[in-house]
Amino acid sequence: MSNQSPMQTSNSETTHPQPGTADTSAEVIRHWIRALPLADQRTTIQLTTVALRDLNSASMTIDQRARALALFSPLINTLIKHVAQYYEHSRHSFTANKREHFDNIQVMLNETVNGYLIIINESPLPSPLRTHGSEQTRHNERRVPTGSDTHHLCCALYQAIEHLSQRLLHSYWLYTTPSSDIWAEIHRLYYIAETYNIPATPFSFGFNTEAKVGKSLSIERAYKRILLFSLANPFHLMPHEMTRAYQSLRNWAQQCKIIRSDSPEKLQGRFYIDLESDQPPTHHSLNRLDLELPSLRLLDIAAILPSEKYQHTLDKRLAHALIIRPKRLTRRTKTDKEVTIANGLNACHHFINNENSAQHIIEPINQANPIKTNTTSATNSLNTFSAQQKNSSLGGLALHYNDATQYLPTGALITYRPTIDTLNHGWHIGTVKWSRNNLDKGYEFGIQCLAEDGAAVNSSMLKLEDGSCELHPSLLTPNVDPLTYPTTLIVPIKRYHVGDKLKIHREASQFNVELTQLIETTWAYAHYRFNVIADQPH
Repeated sequence: MSNQSPMQTSNSETTHPQPGTADTSAEVIRHWIRALPLADQRTTIQLTTVALRDLNSASMTIDQRARALALFSPLINTLIKHVAQYYEHSRHSFTANKREHFDNIQVMLNETVNGYLIIINESPLPSPLRTHGSEQTRHNERRVPTGSDTHHLCCALYQAIEHLSQRLLHSYWLYTTPSSDIWAEIHRLYYIAETYNIPATPFSFGFNTEAKVGKSLSIERAYKRILLFSLANPFHLMPHEMTRAYQSLRNWAQQCKIIRSDSPEKLQGRFYIDLESDQPPTHHSLNRLDLELPSLRLLDIAAILPSEKYQHTLDKRLAHALIIRPKRLTRRTKTDKEVTIANGLNACHHFINNENSAQHIIEPINQANPIKTNTTSATNSLNTFSAQQKNSSLGGLALHYNDATQYLPTGALITYRPTIDTLNHGWHIGTVKWSRNNLDKGYEFGIQCLAEDGAAVNSSMLKLEDGSCELHPSLLTPNVDPLTYPTTLIVPIKRYHVGDKLKIHREASQFNVELTQLIETTWAYAHYRFNVIADQPH
């Protein structure tokens, strides 16, 4: 297909169209979108970005621009969905190639936002909110007529906030710090809606004025959802949890409220938003600066608590993050020492087994990619890397790694110990609890200690129908006699379930267990409690 965007005339191959020369008819745009090489995601994103940039440079009415952007919306949503699926299953480092892809997606989303900003800037604004005495009268029960100027404004504000939220979400998928301008723009858009009394006004997408009313949307709901997602510690979520969490918070957003603050006392211990800042929602006790009340809003989350009412594990974790923020409760001690880390169950199995396992050969550290995340297969090389410890807290520590192109996703299983004085320190077992990749300053991550030590064993199903015995590298924690003291078992993900009977193979002996409780599971490992059982079947 031609790389020429639908907004370019046949003789404008490299320059933006002049005002009035772009062909923005629906049929031309649909034909161009159908011809995109969707199988080549990177090329499609680049071509879509060029087309959106040309669309934003073209002169057209608000209605024409809104219709044109609406035609691009399903394409952009599809591309974002594919990107999310890719990141959910990708554990590779943040290479230069991935950085370029990351930047291209950010640019595409930014061009989409620019299109809606043009509509917002050119829209005849509705009458400002009306007041009776000191009380504002909200007219949010009215429905905005489809195709009206106010409808275009509502749609544009909503879509701009949604696509800026996608830029944030895209950064969180790779545990990167979002761009410095995103929150300021999100707050500004909400403030525009608030000024003209339309943040909670229900509206529906579509241009057919005779069509039945579809699913109602509101600017305030989109805004509250990204506020809640930020408060739910996205750097503490595993890649596959982020999209699910964002979807869950669509319903949660209906239950919380944004309230104007009229006194400093009301801020104490509450979450607040500063509409004139470039900061996400913040807990007041963390901010020691004097705050200007006119730009502050309280985020009341009382209706979505407590966590006991949620059945799904992820929902419980989200509610717990909103109730108890570890950053507010945990005392941290500054430290300055180097820690050696190996990633993956096989690496943990090897190094804990006195680094002399015959089934593994340690290769030199790959300086181009020292953080190996796919080490759950015995065929992968087992590398270590060193990171600088920043602080420690009860049950964990925070570290810094200079190379910002590397990262360990939340949920990774690792083994670690001090780089120096290793004779007095064995290998600890831990999991990555949070990751944050600042592309300018390096990579930071937090480790939760699962066990001070462990024993490297192999596990297999006690009885298989075909009589086979497939061994899997596993860890007993802590390193005590499991026949005498309570221990737990760490195994590869999706190998076993509660109720399974296993044979544990130690170097000198074997014994049988029954899995009784799943303590924790991530994309990298499963952690079980068990009971030792007799050799003969019951």
